[in-house]
Amino acid sequence: LASTGKLKSALKAIGFCDVVEVAIGADLCTVEEAHDFLEEVPEKLDWMGTSCCPAWSMMAKTLFPQFKDNISMALTPMVITARMVKKDHPNARIVFIGPCAAKKLEANRKSVRSDVDFVLTFEELQGMFEAKGIDFSQIEDSAAHYEASAPGGVAKAVEEVIHRIRPEVEVKTVAAEGLDECRKMLRGARTGKYNGYLLEGMACPGGCIAGAGTVQPAEKSRRNLERYKQAAPMANPMDTPYLEDIHLVYESGDEWDYVERH
Repeated sequence: LASTGKLKSALKAIGFCDVVEVAIGADLCTVEEAHDFLEEVPEKLDWMGTSCCPAWSMMAKTLFPQFKDNISMALTPMVITARMVKKDHPNARIVFIGPCAAKKLEANRKSVRSDVDFVLTFEELQGMFEAKGIDFSQIEDSAAHYEASAPGGVAKAVEEVIHRIRPEVEVKTVAAEGLDECRKMLRGARTGKYNGYLLEGMACPGGCIAGAGTVQPAEKSRRNLERYKQAAPMANPMDTPYLEDIHLVYESGDEWDYVERH
């Protein structure tokens, strides 16, 4: 069993310089999605869909092209976190590590510069640890620095931010896990069933913790995630100390030579 502290030490042992929590970027993406929702639903759009799952986002835009503008334009946590690192360390090589295989395609998309150089799944990382002979029982359990919020779920996080910005606004949400369920949700949206709603789509049944590149049962990951949430220093993404970096979500010719939104 590897704690987050041991994982950080193990990554440094195989050559990584530092480890940054992607949830930091998730907080900023959540704030951006909340602003998008307040500005566009229902005046400009009947409903809005979350953007953080690239497989869901691509499926929605491909199979339901009439809804391409309904999917939030906010950058994903992977991309905004990579840009935050590049801002301070422009020569850094960024490696995203997670359970998601779709991130490999997202990192190579031409429409959005991801600033991510490599993508590894947890399964691939485990293979690297085994090849290097990393024994986690002998690895130092360094301090894990929790710097992000943990409200639980994308839609829930966006809802928390909206309630902070506009307490009087009622946010209706619906979520689907697995692409079949996502398609059903979009068919419902096509009939007007979800007008005024925030739709959360996740391609993997069980959400990100059940991604194709994970190395343990989703239920075990869920329990660990609950413990992580208890240790998180804040519940609302608006409390992030990195809010000053929210401008990295937007196009800025002065700072970036090729920045577009999703």
